[in-house]
Order: sequence, then C-alpha cells, then structure tokens
Amino acid sequence: MMDRKRVESALNVVLGIVIVVFGGIALKSYYENNFQPKTFKQPEFHAPPLYKVEAKVPDGTDPDARPEADSPHAAFDPWLADHFTAPIDLQGEPPQDWTEIEANLSPESCGTCHPQQLSDWQTSWHHLGMGPGMMGQLVDANDGMVKACQRCHAPNAEQYPRLKGSEAGAAYQENPEFDADLRVQGLTCAGCHVREWTRYGPESDAHPVGSETAPELGEGETADSEWADPNEGIPHGGFVAKAAYKEAVFCERCHDFREGEGKVLNEKKLQETYQEWRRTEAAAEGKTCQTCHMPDGAHTFKGIHDKEFVQTGFEATAELKRLGDKPLEPLEAELTITNVGVAHRMPSYTTPRIVLIIEQLDEGEAVIEGTKQAFFVGRETTLSLSREVYDTRILPGESRTLMYSAERAEAATGLSARVEVWPDEQYRKNYENWLSTNMYGDEGSAILEEAHEAATNSRYIAWERSVDLASQSE
Repeated sequence: MMDRKRVESALNVVLGIVIVVFGGIALKSYYENNFQPKTFKQPEFHAPPLYKVEAKVPDGTDPDARPEADSPHAAFDPWLADHFTAPIDLQGEPPQDWTEIEANLSPESCGTCHPQQLSDWQTSWHHLGMGPGMMGQLVDANDGMVKACQRCHAPNAEQYPRLKGSEAGAAYQENPEFDADLRVQGLTCAGCHVREWTRYGPESDAHPVGSETAPELGEGETADSEWADPNEGIPHGGFVAKAAYKEAVFCERCHDFREGEGKVLNEKKLQETYQEWRRTEAAAEGKTCQTCHMPDGAHTFKGIHDKEFVQTGFEATAELKRLGDKPLEPLEAELTITNVGVAHRMPSYTTPRIVLIIEQLDEGEAVIEGTKQAFFVGRETTLSLSREVYDTRILPGESRTLMYSAERAEAATGLSARVEVWPDEQYRKNYENWLSTNMYGDEGSAILEEAHEAATNSRYIAWERSVDLASQSE
C-alpha cells in the first residue's frame, strides 16, 4: 500500500511539474502573442515566377499564325523584329535633295516641326538614358559591354564609338560616323522612328497603315483617281505608318529580357515588364504601355520617378490596432498599400523600392528615435545578382501590409504612417559599392559620384498620414 501511495505521490509531482512547464509555455506564448512587441523583420517573400500567373493576352496578335516567330516582335509583325537591331544600322547617305535639317538625326532637328514632342522628350527618362550612371560605367568599357548597355540606352550606330564589321570574325573598329553629342542624348527620336533615313510612326485616321503606297493594279485595271499620297510635299518624304507604335509589343525589346539575356533568379528574369503586363486585366481590356505612359501621344514616358504619376497607381490605408496604453500591451498599427492602377508588378524591375514606414511622434510631432519600422516593396537581390533576397512586388489587385508592433514610447502622442518611393535604390547601392572600390577608376568614379547623389536625392514621399494617439485614448 505504501509503495502505491509513493508512486501516486511521485506521479502527482511529475504531473504538477508538467502542468507548470506547459502552462508556463502557454502563458509565455500568450504573452508574446498579445502583449510583447513583435520584432520586425523584412519578410523573405518571393513573388511567383510568371509562368504560374495566367496570361490574359497572347504574345503579338496571333503567334500561332507565324510558328517560325522566335520573339513577340516577329509574332506581331516581321518588320518590328528587324526594327530593333543592336546596334541599329547606320543610316547611310541621305537623299541628295534633302535639307540639312531633314538629313540630321539630332532631336533638335526633329523639334523644328515637332516642338511638343521634343519638349516632352526632353523631360523624359528616355532622354536621360545616357546620364552619369551609365556614362560612368562606360569609361574604358570593352566593346561588348558598350553594346549590351547601349542596345536600349543609345541604340543608333551613330551613337557607338566603335562598330564591328559585318563579315564573319570582323573586329571592332573606330566608327567614322560616331556622334558624341548624339550619344549623350540617350534614346532619341531616331532610336524609334528612323531607319535608313525613312521615318516610321503611328497610324492615324488621315494616314492609316499602307496609305502611303499606291494600290497595286491588276491586269487591265487603271489607277484610282481618288488615291492621294499622304506624304506628298511633306519634309523628309513623310513617314510610313505602322500599327505597332500603339501596341505594347513595341516596347518589349527594351523592357523585357529574353532568353540568355541577364540573370534568372527564382525562375524570374531581372526584367520582364511586358510579360507582367500580359497577365493583367488591363491587357485583356486593350490598355497598352502607351495608354498610361504616352497618353494622347505625349512623349513624356512618365514612370516611377514622377510622384503624381505614381500616386495614381496605388491606394494606401493606415489603421491603429492597439494603443499600447495598457500594462504590457504593445502599440500596434497596420499600413497597407494596394496596386489599383499599375498594369504590371509594382514596382517593375529590380531597381525601385516602395517603402512602407511607421514611426512614433512626440507632442511636437518630432520622430521618436528607435521607433521606426519599414517594409520594403520591391525585388532585392545581392549586388552580384547571384541571389534573390526577397520579391514583394505587387501584381494588380494585390496588397502588402506593414504590421507595426512596438513598445509605446513614454513621450508618444501620435504615429506617422507614410509611403516613400526610392526610384533608384538598387543603382544607389551599386554606385556606393563601385565608388568604395574605385571599380571604374578616377574618371569613372568622378562621374558616378554625380549619379550616386542624384539616385539618393530621387526619393520622395508619395503618401502620408498622422494618427493622434491622445484622441484615440479618450
């Protein structure tokens, strides 16, 4: 009997210990979940590769109709496939009867008759494509790197210091047609509109596709007296109308990397904006790149650097969840951003960051040190492009939320919630790294210093709200 009582007593002791231990664990978990501020850490979320996201429209108009097509350009129009070579071929000799303005590739010459387009373009990032960030990297760069960068940033052969001969095995040689002034102008009018001195552009009611060519006559037919050449009497022989200028596929060559171009991380190319667009309702509704970035034909090409433009693409809300004014209770709030108007991932590419920030404020609305928490929306990679750290970019209709949890500072009377946009963040980090190692030498570093300063200063606040904690306590 005594042995049994001893065993029961021992079991009760063990049971008591178990209850205390597991009760303590449960109590600790309850405390951590309900009272202890949660340590903030940037989520290591990875947006899925695009093949897992259903496309709303096909590549080009009807790619199945051209099974030999090896690109969206070729699927849409074989002409477009040959339009963006790297580099774009030299223009050659202009017609002898042309004026100096007609036979000039400078944007200013084009602006003689197209002043609004010139004015728009001069404010655009197409014009800044060969800014200090690019030029600093190309100091003493090899020919292969120049070609890889200028394929989009300054694509005309006249903008290349050296060109490779057309014959097999030919070496690079000095380019006698090189125009240094044209090079620093970036992506110019000629980059999109001029090939062998022929101008190309979007169709219109007055100048539809094919209207500049007289109808072919069959046997026994006579010329249609109603046909009139829309280019007659127009400078530089007018232009050839092409439907592609109003289609998203026209922008694909420089805003999507193709197979073999650049790194692929987590089954995603570094740049695939066109392919992102194909997976949106905007694409299904017929809204193209030009709808948003070239409204009414404007050549401003607004994007992530333009505050007002970016503000049209998202909605943000800030909500107080806990005041943090009770014993052991943390101060908690949520800041949510939703993609409501960007017809691709927001932001696209690896360069920009959209930053959700919450901080505590004192009575004078000054930020209380040590209370800041930030959630980065973007695609972060290592500087070597060897690994994707996170990818929190947002497809249309998706949201991201900063869940703020921190001990309420004694002096806190309010919260500041804001959305900051850092358009050039990845570039800024690259410049900083290159400058620290003098990677591009003294001449290159001097130029990159300017680029680093510009990238840092490009940040702006796109949305901001304050929450009064005192009034919420009453």
